Amino acid sequence: MSIAVAFKKNFQKFPHKIAIELNNKSVTFQDINIITNRISNSLKNLGVKKGDRIAQYVPNSLELIYTTVSSFKVGAIVVPMNTAFKEREIAFFLQDSEPKVIVTDTERLSILENVLSEVPSLEYILVIDLKEPSGKYIDFHELMSNRYDGDPEVEIDDEDGAIIFYTSGTTGRPKGALLAQRSITSNLEALQKAWEWTSEDLFILTLPMFHIHGLGVGLCGSLYTGCSTIVKSKFDAKDVLSTIQNMRVTLFMGVPTMYFRILEVEGCEEFDVSSMRLFVSGSAPLSKDLFTKFHKTFGHKILERAGMSESMMNYSNPYHGDRRPGTVGFPLPGVEIRIVDENFNDVPANTEGEIVIKGPNLLKGYWGNEEATAKAFKDGWFKTGDICKRDQDGYISIVGRSKDIIISGGVNLYPREIEEVIESIPAVKEAAVVGIPDEEFGEAVKACIVLEKDAEVTEEEIIAYCKERLASFKKPKRVEFLDTLPKNAMGKIMKDKLK
Repeated sequence: MSIAVAFKKNFQKFPHKIAIELNNKSVTFQDINIITNRISNSLKNLGVKKGDRIAQYVPNSLELIYTTVSSFKVGAIVVPMNTAFKEREIAFFLQDSEPKVIVTDTERLSILENVLSEVPSLEYILVIDLKEPSGKYIDFHELMSNRYDGDPEVEIDDEDGAIIFYTSGTTGRPKGALLAQRSITSNLEALQKAWEWTSEDLFILTLPMFHIHGLGVGLCGSLYTGCSTIVKSKFDAKDVLSTIQNMRVTLFMGVPTMYFRILEVEGCEEFDVSSMRLFVSGSAPLSKDLFTKFHKTFGHKILERAGMSESMMNYSNPYHGDRRPGTVGFPLPGVEIRIVDENFNDVPANTEGEIVIKGPNLLKGYWGNEEATAKAFKDGWFKTGDICKRDQDGYISIVGRSKDIIISGGVNLYPREIEEVIESIPAVKEAAVVGIPDEEFGEAVKACIVLEKDAEVTEEEIIAYCKERLASFKKPKRVEFLDTLPKNAMGKIMKDKLK
């Protein structure tokens, strides 16, 4: 089933129900259907065909939502881009994906203008807040004025492309993971079952919709299930708590940094979150300490899950049952996994190895990069690059990335294991472990640490604490205290910058 067909069922089933509320404006499922039909037909009039790319360089907005749905309806491929990107980054993404159309705003138009000469594929620039249309620049709202609001009637197959999500590029140049229609719809079906996500939910979405978490899971998931969604232009911890309390929200998805900030809100424990049935975390590891603090404060156990640009979501802790901190739970319905050694042999329980996956959620391939696509698969299994282990009960723990391994004295060390120990120290807010050059051992362990407000702890105390709880060769040789850790927009620590 195509994404557009999946959405259409709810557009018809809940015509007068509020689908999205954003910036004090509400639109119904019927509104979205009519508006996106008009835009879709306008795009067809501009010559947009199935398989063409439509880039999105715009913050959370109704226009972004309309563009996403309209692209699905005409069979175009959505290319989300981080709104914080500058000229160099924008040029790379546009040159790589070769979009025909880009949707942006006047704030980013000046950045885009500096690279237009490097992107010959761009024929139309749609601006959501344009004052004076001219040349390539088109007022986005003109597309919404199309008189024909019937279905664009484009035949779309399960294997047709839908979205290109670019990898985070924390260890190299980003690659465009092309997800097919079936990649997304199969994953949304699995998440709907796993999290018991229904049309009765009221969901608050504060994640940026240029990422797989915000766009792929958050927005697409809400339209797929037919629930009402309160979208925020940006995340504000106190506003999230107030909205949950006042609107009786039932579902929230965030990254660990968001949960840190919620706990930092003065008097956070006084807010009424009794309407909530599920808090979900992903995109970066959730520490056991943060899991415990949140549970003690709000009485909710955060459900941690994990996925990647190449496959949407792969694993989730159970909705019913034990949500174990430090794990990402079990494979989602339809996802097969193996944990293998360097010879691609399965490893026993509680043994570290690379996790490889199969499933309908997997990417079609890396956009324009057949070599990278071929390297990513072995015997039909996708090599995730995640180093994991599975305990005797089947819970999966992600220990680190294969490219993130520290090799010290010929021994493989996994930073996440060391980070969890350090983060269990009450004075530590968060930590990142990296390998640094060492003349004797090749690499040595260095811990970069952010302390809690007004907390004090010394380098010697950190090292001694780790030595008590880890094999001696895993303890940090150096500790550096920082005010903040460098992170990308989804809260992933940029370890290349730390190095």
